[in-house]
Amino acid sequence: MEWIRRTYDVPARHGMRIEYDGKPATISGAGGGYLRFRIDGEKRRTVGHPCYRIVYPAVPEPVRPRGWCKHCMQDRAMTADGVMGRHHWSGRNYSAYGSKRWSEPCPGSGKPPWKPVRNLTHPGEQRTEASR
Repeated sequence: MEWIRRTYDVPARHGMRIEYDGKPATISGAGGGYLRFRIDGEKRRTVGHPCYRIVYPAVPEPVRPRGWCKHCMQDRAMTADGVMGRHHWSGRNYSAYGSKRWSEPCPGSGKPPWKPVRNLTHPGEQRTEASR
């Protein structure tokens, strides 16, 4: 779901309550760029595009600005200067003795973000009353 959040700037999370085509629903997963959700009262899951007929609840903006790191492509906190804060990533680098170092400083620390994190409620494309 992180790819969906990054690509479409929506706050989609597993278990989040949304509104699909005017009906309340719960996000149950994602795959292939689409969300899977269960509409209240229905047995089967529905698959839909993250921006089509889905209304997300308002999500408050974080206290510290956040951005997507260019190197590790993760949602990370930024400093007051507008650069990525110090964070680690799990790169597959090996030391001279063959031991794995799974948590090393990310090369993207201290650099500008790829793009800022935005939590859009995204009203999506809604059906008009005439087309229902």
